[in-house]
Amino acid sequence: MFILITVASLLFFGNKTFLLLGKQIGQKVGWFMGSLGAVLFVIYFFIIGTPILAVMEIGLTLLMTYRFIAGIRSSELVEKILGIVTGLIIIFLTIIANQGLVTWAQFFGSLGMLVGTYFLIAKNQAESINWNSRIGWLLYGLGHLFTSYIGYQKHEWIFFVFQVWQMLLCFGGFATKNSSKRNLITKIILIIGAIASLIFSFFISTIN
Repeated sequence: MFILITVASLLFFGNKTFLLLGKQIGQKVGWFMGSLGAVLFVIYFFIIGTPILAVMEIGLTLLMTYRFIAGIRSSELVEKILGIVTGLIIIFLTIIANQGLVTWAQFFGSLGMLVGTYFLIAKNQAESINWNSRIGWLLYGLGHLFTSYIGYQKHEWIFFVFQVWQMLLCFGGFATKNSSKRNLITKIILIIGAIASLIFSFFISTIN
């Protein structure tokens, strides 16, 4: 379990980092890491008893795999199909959330990540930073806010730390309007996050 969550979290963390810092090749690497991380998280969420998040990760796998394969090219037809699939997953999540089968934290976490990722993969990848991209990062960050709360509730500390770290990266992506500032903010968050993670890990180890 420790290895699974650590590898999956590192892949998702790398996904955000490469997307925010990378050029064309870096973006492709980022989407590949995200696709692989999503597959591992499907397994992880089933193991810890949160199948709702596993369904969300299946949706993320489809979205990220498409963008990895397509590169900077876009297919209007494929993106419409992915939009429909994303919508169906959201409808399914809404129904089971209203029935009390999942928590609202799980629902909003899934909603933010799914819709946020769709905004990120559906934009013209050849363009510079645009409003769609920033909205995508905002929604993705809000999704990580709710999933970090889930990790806190379940005392899954590695998961919790990486969710908070990724949330900050996503909010940094939303807050910046040009590539140079985005690169700077991302690097600052990476450094501060690394220091904070080490301190938090030491704190948790002393408690346990």
